[in-house]
Amino acid sequence: MANQVAPSTQSLQASEGSLEHRLLELLYPFRDECSTNDAVSLVKRKAQILCGNIAFLIRHNQSRFGKKVYPEDVSIASRNWDGMVNGSGQMGIGIFVIGNGYTHTVLKATVQPGASVLDKLTQVVEGFLEEFVPVV
Repeated sequence: MANQVAPSTQSLQASEGSLEHRLLELLYPFRDECSTNDAVSLVKRKAQILCGNIAFLIRHNQSRFGKKVYPEDVSIASRNWDGMVNGSGQMGIGIFVIGNGYTHTVLKATVQPGASVLDKLTQVVEGFLEEFVPVV
């Protein structure tokens, strides 16, 4: 047999702008070979996955906003970040979409002092995703 490379070790190639390329980009944070498993890398991967999940929720609810949602329509607001960081109180955070003349809440969370904002937002998003991606 000629020199064959196992499919798992072949380099993944997809032309720019193709569906395959888009899926490859979306799978990036899930691919262990694309990064190390040090603490910084894991936090970056977690943030990428969280952002992808929030984008999915925004797109899924797009009809509710009355228009196509563009990146500049999305905003994050927080209250008492300084208090949470200094340990003197909890913080509120929300992600919002401007559409059809209104500000629509995508999600909101309360983060306790010393807790991770990414972990709390991930917890909230996981609840919304349960109907789409059940854990088996």
